[in-house]
Amino acid sequence: MIIIKRYFFYSLFTCTIVYSNSLKVKPIMYANHSSNGSDWIYESTPITSFGAGLGIEFNNPSWSIMVDYLQLGFLGDIDGELYEFSSKKGLPYLDDSKDADGYWSEYLKAKITYILNSINFHFGIFDRQWGFGKNAIHISNKAPSYPQFGFDWKIKDNLSLIYFHGFLHSDIPDSSRANFYNNEISNRALNVSRNIASHRVQWSPTKNLELGFNETVIYATRELDIHYLVPFAPFYPIENYLGDTDNIQMGFDLNLKFKNNQALYFGFFMDELTPEWIFSLKNHNWFAYQIGYNKSNIFFQRSYLNLEYNWADQRIFKHKYEINDFYSHGDPLGFWAGPHAEELLINYFFELNDYDIEIDYSYVKRGLVSNLLVDENYNDTYQKRYHDGFISRNYYSIRIKRVSRLKSLEYVLGINQTNFDNNGLTDNYNHVSSDKLSLEWGIFYNFEYTH
Repeated sequence: MIIIKRYFFYSLFTCTIVYSNSLKVKPIMYANHSSNGSDWIYESTPITSFGAGLGIEFNNPSWSIMVDYLQLGFLGDIDGELYEFSSKKGLPYLDDSKDADGYWSEYLKAKITYILNSINFHFGIFDRQWGFGKNAIHISNKAPSYPQFGFDWKIKDNLSLIYFHGFLHSDIPDSSRANFYNNEISNRALNVSRNIASHRVQWSPTKNLELGFNETVIYATRELDIHYLVPFAPFYPIENYLGDTDNIQMGFDLNLKFKNNQALYFGFFMDELTPEWIFSLKNHNWFAYQIGYNKSNIFFQRSYLNLEYNWADQRIFKHKYEINDFYSHGDPLGFWAGPHAEELLINYFFELNDYDIEIDYSYVKRGLVSNLLVDENYNDTYQKRYHDGFISRNYYSIRIKRVSRLKSLEYVLGINQTNFDNNGLTDNYNHVSSDKLSLEWGIFYNFEYTH
């Protein structure tokens, strides 16, 4: 492993010398403050996040390398539930600062691409998002970036195959190796391995219709299973062949374009497929769906309107074997709000002179998710949706971004109203209702602002 690392950095150094015109190295800095925490946290408390790091880009006809690394800091009365009920990207961890007030974490995105004719091979630690919606239901970027490798193959102009294999974070300690990292000085734990294998076919039968067909499998307790390294083989029969210990998901999505810059899209996610029970009242065919509409150039020439509704069954993402949950670092790999949830989203973006203006409305409702509920799901004794109550979030926001004369420097100013309502949940949620108005400002240099 040391030899591989040395070879990699030696190769990168060689590329820097030989292809210096193709290499860009840039500093990355940002600071973002919310007077009452926006939708990042339930309580009404000021939160400041900031970060500094380095970005590297390298491109030539055959290779591209992209690396963004930031050390993140947070100030405010926060805990590990930061961003738990927000679509904002999750953090891999949140540690107390050892030398000062506040907390810290890290952000890393590193992607190496090799281009060979019609195939792009990828390797690194980065995000993916499948589907045509603003918030994906099958593969989203909610969870922290995870190591993966794969390829995108453009078979024909209207047909592509995407495959990747990722290494996830299960949050389940591996007791068999715990004693190796436990002594009087320190106590650390390794997690039991959890992995995802995925493939997707994208097909455009006409210029106005795009289709996507997805299949994923979550498997654990082995580092790499060769059965799931065959990109063209369906995972469902392989999972049965291996003894039905893994977790299969399927889905499809479509995007139908109309005149006047309009489109209607739909997404469907199926968990725990049991074909013989498809038409049974009680079955193990659990699903989520998405329906949305978008239109560009409405009211303003450079504008975009998006309406979207997402719905997730209370039985998806969680598996009878916890090790196979559709999660990484405690965040769902699909719909950001997780199972037993729904969301209505309205987003309008337009450009006005040197300003980008974005208006958002989001209503999210989520029911209880517990180990008892998972047991009831598999025993077909579950209650009606929201039987134990629900927590909801209403969020209104307007943000104005201005690009500075200094290239890659952006300013953001916003105001948002957030209402959290807890309707009697006592298991996973111990938060009271809150209604808060937040002022938000930020400055970003070589860092993409996302909410």
